[in-house]
This record gives sequence, structure tokens and C-alpha cells, in this order.
Amino acid sequence: MIRFGAVQIGCGVTTKEIRGRRYLYFWHYEERGGRRVQAFRYLGALRSEAARQKLEEALDAYLDRLTAELRRRRGEILARALPP
Repeated sequence: MIRFGAVQIGCGVTTKEIRGRRYLYFWHYEERGGRRVQAFRYLGALRSEAARQKLEEALDAYLDRLTAELRRRRGEILARALPP
């Protein structure tokens, strides 16, 4: 895990067993009520091809948001460090 100020970078995949069946979940950190919490997104049955596709989409979307946030913060840091 890497911390940049208030940004907490972390995501992953986990399985949960419910009534004898295993399900795939994507997790990441998000802000709720001023606190950082681990959020889980249900993707589907563990061995489901659709769940695997949803995992790829969730991971790509998370990394896109993270990249945009890091670029924004980079711009802020450079603007403060190198005023016109």
C-alpha cells in the first residue's frame, strides 16, 4: 500500500463462501463520511467467465480513476513548487 497525503492506494480480489458456494468480489478503498473504508463489489460465481470479465473491467476502471487522481495531484504539486 502506498500513501500520498489522503490518497490510499489499494485494491484486490477475494472470494467469499455463502451457503457452500464461492463468489468473487473486487475490493478497493473509498471515502465515506470523511473516512477511508474498504468497499467490496460482487462480481459473480467464482468459476464464472462473466465474473472474470467483470473483474477485468473493475480493475481497469479503478486504475483509470487512480491514474487521473495521481495526475491531478502531480499538477498541484508542480504548481506549488514551480510558480509562474
